[in-house]
Amino acid sequence: MKLSDKNIKLLAKSITGDSYNMPYRTGQELVSFFNEIGANDEYGEGFPTRWRYAEAKIREFNNTLKIKHIIESLVDPRNYLEEPVFTCEEAVEEVNAYIQYDGFKLIKNGMLYKLIDLSGVLVQGSSVKKIDQDFIKEQISKCNSKIENGDFNGAITNSRSLAEAVMINIIEDIEGKEIKNDGKLENLYKKVKKHLNLKIDPATLPKTVIQILSGLDSIVSGLSGLSNNSGDRHANKFNTKEHHARLAVNSTLTLVDFLLDSKKYQKK
Repeated sequence: MKLSDKNIKLLAKSITGDSYNMPYRTGQELVSFFNEIGANDEYGEGFPTRWRYAEAKIREFNNTLKIKHIIESLVDPRNYLEEPVFTCEEAVEEVNAYIQYDGFKLIKNGMLYKLIDLSGVLVQGSSVKKIDQDFIKEQISKCNSKIENGDFNGAITNSRSLAEAVMINIIEDIEGKEIKNDGKLENLYKKVKKHLNLKIDPATLPKTVIQILSGLDSIVSGLSGLSNNSGDRHANKFNTKEHHARLAVNSTLTLVDFLLDSKKYQKK
């Protein structure tokens, strides 16, 4: 989603708290706010003025799904539970007053506020939660818990979903837009390899490394097939055993760890 230049400035004013209905945020609090969205900034010497920093981050994320996350996080009711002056309802009213000119509006959806376009369709996007090593550990822990409880099919499904989520996150972060997922893990992996420059070059890589990288291709293909045959998303075509589930989970951990490390390396 894309905001106009006028609304970028107004949103920055809302986030910094330099408007009428929003709590004031210090420079450190602004850094924390945008890091929750996916930035990787530090507060320290040479930090720009608050409004200039906020505007720059909004412009960086403009025309991506992170703008949706920024706006929805700004009016998260949980941020106002201990706020003595401002209310969430006032914040929503303020933001709606200007984003309507770009064709969007915040509405109450359950306990939270969600962004819709003016035709009433929810603006879709991935979770605000940052996908990092801690997120992976949490998901692998859930897979192992399912194995311990005898839910081998569920563990396989969860491991495949983890691989899918990490790949989608990498692609969307690099391309800056939501992608259409056709449900084929191999297609996602092809895009990820292209973005992370994971092509196998015999002229620069030793044979042993090439063998391991080729093994990742096999993991993706095998995980896709195993989840289709054994996962709880489909009719179980054979009697899944514990060691099948552990193989899927441990292979997924190896795969996604390598992909995130490769993404960090490419950024550096």
